[in-house]
Amino acid sequence: MKESARRVMLVGNGEFFQIGAFFQKALETMGYEYQFVDEANYFKTAGSSLFHRGFSRVIRMVASWTFNRALRIAASSFQPQVVLVVKGSYVRPAVLAEIKTHCRAVLVNYATDNPFNSANSARNIVAAIPLYDLYVSTKRAIIPDLRFAGARQVAWIPFGYDPTLHFPESPRDTEEANRWRSDVVFVGGYDQDRLPYFAALCRLSDLKLRLHGSYWDHCPELVQFWQGLALGREYRLALGGCKIAPCLVRRANRDGNAMRTFEIPACKAFMLAERTEEHLDLFEEGKEMACFSSAEEMIDKIRYYLVHDDERRQVAEAGYQKVTTGRHTYQDRLIEILRAVDL
Repeated sequence: MKESARRVMLVGNGEFFQIGAFFQKALETMGYEYQFVDEANYFKTAGSSLFHRGFSRVIRMVASWTFNRALRIAASSFQPQVVLVVKGSYVRPAVLAEIKTHCRAVLVNYATDNPFNSANSARNIVAAIPLYDLYVSTKRAIIPDLRFAGARQVAWIPFGYDPTLHFPESPRDTEEANRWRSDVVFVGGYDQDRLPYFAALCRLSDLKLRLHGSYWDHCPELVQFWQGLALGREYRLALGGCKIAPCLVRRANRDGNAMRTFEIPACKAFMLAERTEEHLDLFEEGKEMACFSSAEEMIDKIRYYLVHDDERRQVAEAGYQKVTTGRHTYQDRLIEILRAVDL
């Protein structure tokens, strides 16, 4: 990217644990002139009352109109040279086309989900694919589908970690250490594909299992292990207090890596990862992570590493070194993206 091209408009979610916030910090650190359009300011979670449920669609339509209007105004005023959209759930294709025409901006999407998965995508996302000059996917498996959908240029750039949020942290005292201590912890949402793994795991006797994330309370088999959300410092303590942290990918998303792929080792936790092509490219199995391909193998590995403390600690240390010295921060990811723009 040319040195003169330093005006970047970032569009994403600015909550502190979201990639939009990570990229914003990276832009600040790198000294770019930037404008951040934070979608979290426009799309708040609706309440559970009958009023909110009855009018949620109207509220969302108004929020969408307001957000896209703000996007137009910000682009017109700021005149960005690059527009980086993280996923783009709420960005209307017509607004992207308008920004491209009037600002002559290079449009980039960092696709954190599978746009062809109806469970977490929208028509706007798929319709906008041909408008982006560069479509960055965190998953290799969907790249042929992106090209078929009209993507102009496609790149695979995996997830990363934020060193200001993901790092080893010790508990303040014995009480806190006891609270977060576990044999196995999983931080991530419930879905049907994950049920067989943890249903089998919870049948192990004397195993202390903690589940953090959304929707585990909807699963009667596992709700007793659900400990609510773990964000920020609690996320670090949950990982730091466990012996083993499984890393599962979402099949519906066609993931080969996940945010936890980098966050777990960055917190110096022992990662037991689903054996995928991308995980095997990123880490050395048996040295920097352990792997499994089935629920049975996951259980066998957990049994093994729970009683091999030194080996488990060596793998966790090697994984930590691999991530923290290997250019895997979101600033590193942003550098890759902006270099690929090639203005």
